[in-house]
Amino acid sequence: MHGSVIAPGPAVSSAAPPLLDPSKHALFLDLDGTLVDIEAHPDDVVAGEALRALLRRASESLGGAVALITGRTIADADRILGGAIANIAGVHGLEHRINGKLNRDHDAAVELHAALEDVRDLIETGALHARVEEKGASVALHYRHAPEIEQHVRAYAAQIAARHRLRTLPGKMVIEIVAGAHTKGDAVEAFMRSPPFASRVPVAVGDDVTDEDAFAAAARQGGFAVRVGESRSSSAAYRLATPAHVHAWLEASLGGRQ
Repeated sequence: MHGSVIAPGPAVSSAAPPLLDPSKHALFLDLDGTLVDIEAHPDDVVAGEALRALLRRASESLGGAVALITGRTIADADRILGGAIANIAGVHGLEHRINGKLNRDHDAAVELHAALEDVRDLIETGALHARVEEKGASVALHYRHAPEIEQHVRAYAAQIAARHRLRTLPGKMVIEIVAGAHTKGDAVEAFMRSPPFASRVPVAVGDDVTDEDAFAAAARQGGFAVRVGESRSSSAAYRLATPAHVHAWLEASLGGRQ
């Protein structure tokens, strides 16, 4: 384990990434903001059949060495992608499905129960106006519908996390209350210890601060990272502007086009 989210490096890169080498690379993909556009409500996110087909092709071309690393649960990722990616780390690495075997930190769900009750009480009394997403091993408080309450929501999340010896994990218009010290970097390293990922070179693609740990893990093992979105400080050496650009990069990699 490598603890909490690693602070982004000082570099700002706008360089397009090199194409993947299907015989060499292992690919680690975030979901929201990377493969699909972010929606106001998490349940509104969908992946079309063209994207699902592209991901199936990528997995086949890379010998199965494609994994999704997401803040969503594995079940929710399967719903969105229709099973196009078999290997998934959900809830920032608190649950893994590698080569069909599912592992989950059940103790984390128990630790979060009291925190979830606090959140429910605040919602019921009208003190907290965030949209709550229960993930089993984390509780996400979304405020995309009301950006002006960001500081209010984050303050409550910090108080609840401290009360129950949990941690908070900020994201785009969301803050999660999380049990344990799992990160997306831990998830990358767990996959890289198992076939078909072992002995390949990792490439991590993501859009948020929570993806920085995955970027660092890929770099530690001789790979590279691609940040999706507007230019900002990041440890990723390369950048793609939107999920549509990620799709085009994958298509070019699979088709061998320069």
